[in-house]
Amino acid sequence: MADEPKCILVGFEAQDPFKITPALAYALELAGLHDSCLTVCALPPSVFLPISRTGATAAALFKSELETMEKMTITSARAAGKLASAAGVDCLIEQSLSRLERRAAYLARLARVNDLCVMDAPQASEDAQGEAVEEVIFDSGRAVLLVPPAGGHAAPRRVAIAWDGSARAARAVNNALSFFKGAESVFIVSVTGEKDLSRMAPGADLAAYLARHGVRDPMLETLAAPDGDVTARLKAFADAEGIELLVMGAFAHSRFREAILGGVTRSMLETVPVPLLLAH
Repeated sequence: MADEPKCILVGFEAQDPFKITPALAYALELAGLHDSCLTVCALPPSVFLPISRTGATAAALFKSELETMEKMTITSARAAGKLASAAGVDCLIEQSLSRLERRAAYLARLARVNDLCVMDAPQASEDAQGEAVEEVIFDSGRAVLLVPPAGGHAAPRRVAIAWDGSARAARAVNNALSFFKGAESVFIVSVTGEKDLSRMAPGADLAAYLARHGVRDPMLETLAAPDGDVTARLKAFADAEGIELLVMGAFAHSRFREAILGGVTRSMLETVPVPLLLAH
């Protein structure tokens, strides 16, 4: 996404009554800013069935729950589409499959033919949302922008890059170039103490690269994390500097889908402090 994102996907959980989630609001604003086509995908919520019910009763309840969810996703997707039309945003509507176990794979497939996927940041109790976020990050080949409950600005003025010189961080930077160009301040933040960064591309080289792409005066910051808690240092920096978008690479310890997420990626996903752009 070196150029402006022209195809944006937003995946949000359907609700009854319909509610504009932080991700949907962010995606609508972003699409309007870049004159992008916005694809809206309402995802079915988790299915809840009382454990005491068994047999035919449970099957009937499950069928009823699926039908209710299907109607909810259709209603939510159409409502989001009307919002987009009212805002003058070109919009496509995708209605997610109603089977919960397919929602993550479905969203990842849609993301592959979009420049960016915007999603609500998972909360501690939202296992299904967390799984969907992970699958899109690692299986779509596209960047994911997570929006926290407090929302965010689609044209951030202060942006930070969590830079460790890795290929994943480089991919994230490339996907976020359009955000950097409009920002007032861009910080390249390297945190020492967790891993050896000596063989990675230095922050000064990244600053020169960004300057050649029209980014104004990117600033280098080096933070120490003697206890190895990179996440805490990044979150503290974001809070102190009023960062409105954090960009970082997503790491997993294996190439398989069921891989264990890297420590920093996992910790950051547990409590997303500001809009967070991740790429793998």
